[in-house]
Amino acid sequence: MKRLRELIGNERGTALALAMIILVVMTALAMGLATMGSVESRISASQSASARARLLAEAGIEYAFLSLAGIGFSTPLAAGSTLIAAGTTLPGLTASDGTFGVTIRNDTTAGDVLLTGADSLDTTGTATSDQNGIVIIQSTGTFGGATRVILAVVQRGNLPINAALTLPGVQADTTTDSPCQSTPCPPNPLRNYSIDGRDWMRTDTTLPTGLNPIKLGIAAGSGMETFVENAFDDTYKRAYVQGKHESTGVLTTGLNTINEDTLLTPALIQKFMTNLASNPGTQILNSTQACQFPAGSSPRDKPEGLRMSSSATSNIVTITNNCTGSSQINQTINLGTATSPQMIYVKGQYDPSSNFVGMGVEGSQPIQGYGLLVVEDADLALFQTGNFRWDGIVMITGRNVSVAFKGNSNTEVRGALIGSETNGSEPGGYFEFFNRTTGSMIVRASKQNIDMALNALYNMRITSYREVCNSQPC
Repeated sequence: MKRLRELIGNERGTALALAMIILVVMTALAMGLATMGSVESRISASQSASARARLLAEAGIEYAFLSLAGIGFSTPLAAGSTLIAAGTTLPGLTASDGTFGVTIRNDTTAGDVLLTGADSLDTTGTATSDQNGIVIIQSTGTFGGATRVILAVVQRGNLPINAALTLPGVQADTTTDSPCQSTPCPPNPLRNYSIDGRDWMRTDTTLPTGLNPIKLGIAAGSGMETFVENAFDDTYKRAYVQGKHESTGVLTTGLNTINEDTLLTPALIQKFMTNLASNPGTQILNSTQACQFPAGSSPRDKPEGLRMSSSATSNIVTITNNCTGSSQINQTINLGTATSPQMIYVKGQYDPSSNFVGMGVEGSQPIQGYGLLVVEDADLALFQTGNFRWDGIVMITGRNVSVAFKGNSNTEVRGALIGSETNGSEPGGYFEFFNRTTGSMIVRASKQNIDMALNALYNMRITSYREVCNSQPC
């Protein structure tokens, strides 16, 4: 019995056993911590790779957006769905830094309205032909085995232009001098007046060579055709308007190439203007009565909020107002080139009396612009003695607006001229189209220049943007 108690009370060797147990536990803990550290390291690496893959996908969206500027959306669609080949690297980087690729498609798939929002599907387009100015691009970024996919909807403002001169508003009062300088007209010299719906290429000089369908000489809004036609009240006035016959479609002159157009409406123009204004890159030049140049003698018998003046370089002008200090505008503006068209956006101050010119154009040197010239809620008046040519679209839209050719100005718009009056209660005696120049007034249709103006970067925006996980929005 004593021996048993001695054995039970003998503690020799206990420390070794405890040490072994503690060693086993610590080893297990160390291995567990090492394993957890390795897992966390792999998780961290995976998260880093995923983040970099997403950044590459975002870069692909921006890269693709810029690559679409200047070309019709149908061009990459017709060439196939690949916009940027998979495996493309960012400039200055290698494949070890990650790659991306971008595909493009038209919004004709059922369910695309969930991406495009309120805009309807391109029901008149096809898989290879865009008709509504909306496409869907998908960018896939890859880095270190991780892949991320982003969808974006790219929208471009669309204007269905069907005439050299379009007056789609709720008023279309028109007045024009005869091209005859004095009576009797022949053999006295003719002024250089022309409104021409044939397709003029940018480099054409005497005859149009464009192959696109002929357009109307003048298109009017609903119920406005007679108001336009009343201005062309003699043979010589009618002779300078030529274009598509309103019924047969063949080339004609006179009243038969003046017709209503139900496609280009003030509502569509307003939507187009809203898209332009929402582009963060749009600079709007405000033309206010507080900073106006006072009216003078005829033809400058209205105050002008802004003046565009020529310089020694044809595509460089200055735009000024009559204020000093913080309200002063005195900018040198580049009017662009055929490969880099620009937008000039003038926002006028609404004047119920119709006695305010948003911008007057002046100068004795040539002026050449490319792209889009917009004057909203005010008149555009042309006084310059030097030749003013705008390749693209000139649009005057809003309340109490007018485009006026005055004095001995010399002007050519090659593309389209649009004057859209939205105020049906403007007082009588004011004209949406006013031609009183003793110089030249030429408006020539040009699909090449219209496309150039509409395809430019200033007319593009991303309207929807989301990441895709397993073919579904994340």
